[in-house]
Amino acid sequence: MKTKVTVFLMLLTCGAASAQNLTMQVTVTNDWKEDKVNEPVAVKLPEPKKVGFEVKSVAVKCKGKEVPCQLDDMDGNLRPDEVFFLTDIKGKDTKTFEVKLSGKEEKKNKSVEPRIYTALQLRDKQDRHPDLLRVEAPGTSNIFNDIYMHGITLESDVVGYRIYFDARQNIDLYGKQHRRIELPLTQFYTSEEQLKEGYGVDVLWAGNAIGCGSFKDWEKGKPKDWTSVAVRGQRIVTTGALRTVVEVYDLGVKGEDDECYDMHQYYTLYAGHRDLKVDVLFTQTPEGKPFDKRFCTGVQKVGAMADEATRKGHKSQGFVKKDGLAASWGCDYPDMGKKQQWAPEPVGLAVYVPKDYIRDTKEDDLNYLYLLTADKSDAIHYYVSFCADKEDEGYHAAKEWFASLGDWKDQVSHPVEVKVK
Repeated sequence: MKTKVTVFLMLLTCGAASAQNLTMQVTVTNDWKEDKVNEPVAVKLPEPKKVGFEVKSVAVKCKGKEVPCQLDDMDGNLRPDEVFFLTDIKGKDTKTFEVKLSGKEEKKNKSVEPRIYTALQLRDKQDRHPDLLRVEAPGTSNIFNDIYMHGITLESDVVGYRIYFDARQNIDLYGKQHRRIELPLTQFYTSEEQLKEGYGVDVLWAGNAIGCGSFKDWEKGKPKDWTSVAVRGQRIVTTGALRTVVEVYDLGVKGEDDECYDMHQYYTLYAGHRDLKVDVLFTQTPEGKPFDKRFCTGVQKVGAMADEATRKGHKSQGFVKKDGLAASWGCDYPDMGKKQQWAPEPVGLAVYVPKDYIRDTKEDDLNYLYLLTADKSDAIHYYVSFCADKEDEGYHAAKEWFASLGDWKDQVSHPVEVKVK
């Protein structure tokens, strides 16, 4: 969710700063009428040269009670530049937080329970799967099977996602019965024993469909994979116990009109959230004219091609609306090659795209689609969400799932306001 931030740094006020410490007062205001739970709050840190020290540790408190937080390095210079935390806040309310920054490493062991997991790993013969921060390869290279879990993986305590490292760049889904972190153990390939113990599993087979919110090119009247790319890459931007941000990028993309550009997709997942924030930025775009190329996203019609026995009573249904909300519900096998191992899974899919990016809506045999163009800053922003019927604390029918999405759309459309002084 996008957070509006206004910053007022008064560094020389009495008691605010010392040689290696700085206290900032952060106010978070929810102008919306509804309550918010696990609302993200990101606060920019002051430049080290302005305060005389580099931030090494941070403590956040509200009414004297400590709030779990994390320091994030967003620009990759190995220095933190944001402090991030989550808060519950009532409608039409304001909360005040005390954020203490220090130039010293925290000596106390203040562990925050991990509610986020992020992985980018290599597959190796020793089955060690070493962790990576970045993978980059020529667009002609096929290293899909050399990446463990086939791509970068994100998990909150509610749901899991992965983005394939290949021309499809499909978003794949992991549904869970219990709210906990599971992917370090199951790695998207849940065993029969783990299934019996109540672990989650991959819940979607996209095939030739759009999947759930995958971002695609649009050519000749249909979605197109990213096949003409000079360099393909994935990297972990930042990750911690409460938030993860990853990047999927394609350099030297060529379309049917021979225009060439670079594309950077950023995916953000918060603890306590099932929704994924997607920010697509285009750089090195053709000069001298607007970048008005069309792209698409949407949701597939889950179970549209399945027989009645496979659907298990879950009718394939959905919609795509001009207000930016598209959704579907259905049931199908999550892996067509392993039907004996993994049974059909009922799931609900959704995307919300702000109207400024929408140029048209489409529906075909497999998908509910939005046709999109970038804004004046050469960017597209939207949101993805899903639920698995297997969740204890979730939705178990199309009517329930669809009814929840209006509130979700309103939630992400009304970010809190953050002021720092």
